[in-house]
Amino acid sequence: MVRSILAAIDAQDFAAMTELLTEDAHLTFCSAETTVGKAALFGGGNKLMEAVTGMRHEIHHLGTIDDDVVVTEMTVHYERRDGSRVSLPCANTFRVRDGRVHDYRIYMDIAPVFA
Repeated sequence: MVRSILAAIDAQDFAAMTELLTEDAHLTFCSAETTVGKAALFGGGNKLMEAVTGMRHEIHHLGTIDDDVVVTEMTVHYERRDGSRVSLPCANTFRVRDGRVHDYRIYMDIAPVFA
């Protein structure tokens, strides 16, 4: 499921991504306020997509902590609108409820993408 979510994000297929989330899903991106609900999830994502033309998640480690918590360690490769590329370390946690992601937390410093 986590690999599918990341692949959907990389393909910018947000409809496919939301199919893997609960209706009341929580997204915490870096130090931003937590966003709640599928409809609200794309406000912050839109700002990011305005700054980049694409991204690719390279997973280094993926594992479970409990039956309902998945953790990833990865590098996210961004291509900015000016053609330059930025690769950033990232760790995510995904909490699962009823077979879908209920809580998605992204731990990274996104500032270099906007620099």
